[in-house]
Amino acid sequence: MKQQKVVITIPTYNEKENIERTVKELQTAFAKVSAEYQMHILVVDDTSPDGTADIVRRLGKTDENIHLLLNAEKKGLGAAYIKGIKYAMEKLGADLVFEFDADGSHRPEYIPGMLEQISKGADVVVGSRYIPGGSMPKDWGIDRKIVSYFGNLIARGVLFTFQYKDMTSGFRVSKTEFLKQIDLDNLLSLQYAYKIHLYYALHRLGAKIVEYPIDFIDRTKGKSKFPKNNVMDSLRVVFTLRLRESQRFLKVCVVGFIGAVIQFTIFNFLRVSLSPEIANTIAVEFAIIANFLINNLWTFKDAKIEFRLSKLIGKFAQFNLVSLGSIIIQFTVMWIGTRLLGRSFLLENGLVMIGILIGLVWNYTMYTKLIWKKK
Repeated sequence: MKQQKVVITIPTYNEKENIERTVKELQTAFAKVSAEYQMHILVVDDTSPDGTADIVRRLGKTDENIHLLLNAEKKGLGAAYIKGIKYAMEKLGADLVFEFDADGSHRPEYIPGMLEQISKGADVVVGSRYIPGGSMPKDWGIDRKIVSYFGNLIARGVLFTFQYKDMTSGFRVSKTEFLKQIDLDNLLSLQYAYKIHLYYALHRLGAKIVEYPIDFIDRTKGKSKFPKNNVMDSLRVVFTLRLRESQRFLKVCVVGFIGAVIQFTIFNFLRVSLSPEIANTIAVEFAIIANFLINNLWTFKDAKIEFRLSKLIGKFAQFNLVSLGSIIIQFTVMWIGTRLLGRSFLLENGLVMIGILIGLVWNYTMYTKLIWKKK
């Protein structure tokens, strides 16, 4: 069986007091990793004036699995991570990429267990402080613990991701097949908050995300690089992501309204000669055609389907298949409603509206996850 290449990406700036110990501890942990994985270390140094890069070069002379990538200037933790992730995928051929800190706060001993979760079927494994078995540093003051806990709570609440407990964790391993689908050059932050955007992007792609309990340890050597504006930057990222999703949903609603007008018009034209279920089914198909064209040109223009006949036909067929769920929903609502309450103009049109509203939730979910999923 072919080994999967795993790259531990470590951004550094003035980490000469920590980097050699961190690398050696990683190499020790690698000995406990399953043979199905080939382990590498990539240090992304922001041209540290303290000579961090020189230490990495020296270590790389004896260990071929140690790589160094230099940044000409310091642009932020997120920028360094993104550059490292892209290098790991494009130059080193990584199948999996870890985000890992050099300061000792992330413990190498967790890596074998996190990779074991990958072997069991996870696409992303996040080192979590907030699930049973995990913890925050005991020496943190109550103020920092409150900021961390409620920061996670706000992120999960605003982004509707309550299934996850630690969305601000910086210790994570991800399959590159998902990372390659994300526009890494346009994440909303170049600082710590990049991890929230990346986490949410992986979630939106449908990656199976598993949280793994870790004890987070505060650095013991060197100066903390926690930026003063981190809280505000994180809030900006979280609310911007929610606004983007809300705007798209509102556009789907507008397109849905246009489709509803078409559906109501055709339904009322046909209901005089056909059963309400059949009349509504035909009307829905006309609405589907309109929805597909308008959504492609407007709502999902950033992921627009190319105007090639074969591509459009294939996607439209898929769109119709997805819309079958909405048709079934609306058919069922109409069938149950007319049999329980009888037939009348107001009732039947009311049932059409109820079916449209329920189907809207189904449609939006399928549009974003399947039809216009970002590449």
